[in-house]
Amino acid sequence: MAQVKVSMVTEHGGHRVLLATGGTHVETPPVEHVLFYAALGMLAAIDVVEWPLAIVLMAGHALLDLTSRPGLIAVGEALEEA
Repeated sequence: MAQVKVSMVTEHGGHRVLLATGGTHVETPPVEHVLFYAALGMLAAIDVVEWPLAIVLMAGHALLDLTSRPGLIAVGEALEEA
């Protein structure tokens, strides 16, 4: 029987869940982002936000997460030094 190891990592930004079994590792999106997507989906489900807008917001948020933002990284490093 394969054992699944579950751990929380913060190395890549955000609090991510790392699932490992055998030689396979799967890393989830940051928990904060998953909660954002769930809340936005819930708002769309109860008609507070239209579905097309919710999908666009989710896609934009996911794309921002996938891109490297050197400007923000530089600001973060400057704040760490201060």
